[in-house]
Formats: sequence, C-alpha cells, structure tokens
Amino acid sequence: MMKKSFGKLSNGQETTLYTISCGKFSAQISDYGATLVRLYAPDSQGNVADVILGYEDAKGYEEGTTFQGAIVGRSANRIAGASFVLGGTTHILPANEGVNNLHSGPDYYSKRMWTVEEVTENSIRLYLFSPNGDQGYPGNAHIWVTYTMESNGIKIAYDGTCDMDTVFNLTNHSYFNLAGHDHPEA
Repeated sequence: MMKKSFGKLSNGQETTLYTISCGKFSAQISDYGATLVRLYAPDSQGNVADVILGYEDAKGYEEGTTFQGAIVGRSANRIAGASFVLGGTTHILPANEGVNNLHSGPDYYSKRMWTVEEVTENSIRLYLFSPNGDQGYPGNAHIWVTYTMESNGIKIAYDGTCDMDTVFNLTNHSYFNLAGHDHPEA
C-alpha cells in the first residue's frame, strides 16, 4: 500500500490518494468521494494500462460534473418526481435534474470527504456518516465501501446500517476505456 497527496480542495482541505495492488492489477482510490481514480489492468499481451477515465487531482473531481469514479448514493440513478413513499410516509428530495432527483444530489457523496478506516496491501475500507434527513432520506446511515484488488481484478463491496427504513442503492460511477486512459480514443 502506498499513499500520497492528491491535492487540496477549494476549501483548503487536503486529500489523499491510496494505491492497492495484487499481482498485475493495482488501483488508486481517493478519500475524496471514495473515488476510484485509476485501475491498472493487463491486456491479453500482458501490457498494463489505466482503464479508468478521470482527472489528475482532487480539484478536477471537485469541479467535475459527471461523477467519474465516485461512489453515488444514497440512491444511484433517478427518482421520478424527486419523491418516494416508504412506510406510508412521502419523502421529498431535492430536484436536481428537471423535476427528478439524480444520484441523491445536490449534496453528493462524491463531493464529500470519506474517512479511511483500514488500508492493507490489497484493500481499502472507507466510511461515511449520512445523518437523518440528509438529502431528504430518513435515518442515520453508516456507510462503508471496500475496494479489494484480487488476482483477476477489483471487487467493490458496499455495506450500510441505518436506524430507520431507508433507501440504500449505492454504485461506483466509473467510466472505462479498456484500451487505456491515455489511448487516443479515450
């Protein structure tokens, strides 16, 4: 495991980039947005390339609008009409894509600092607390994402606990170019 500075955010907060690996596979993950920044993978000839599209530093992710490599939730995708009914209660969400709610925004998980709880040579576990009413969702949610490099690629695991019934539908929002990030068609 290796870690290095990933730059400062506009508020002056420092971010960190962690590298995990297993065999020919390695990944770089930032504590800003629990973002998968780079994924190095071998092709059929054994050449290793970064297959994730993204930015060079945290500032790029802070200013970016396409969720590249970030964790998206509490609910990934769109919620029609920016509201849902759960247990007979209607929960109103911010409308940030016309009349709909996209990726639980606008206070996205991808724009928050996550706490690094554990790092090993081949894995990293990050944590985020989302309080009751955050983004319009019920319950105090404790959220974890774990990236693990394995001999044949990367595994992403999501865990969460909440003290109320809630929506929990996280995803990683990476964009891939299997020819490599630096390939001319990227």
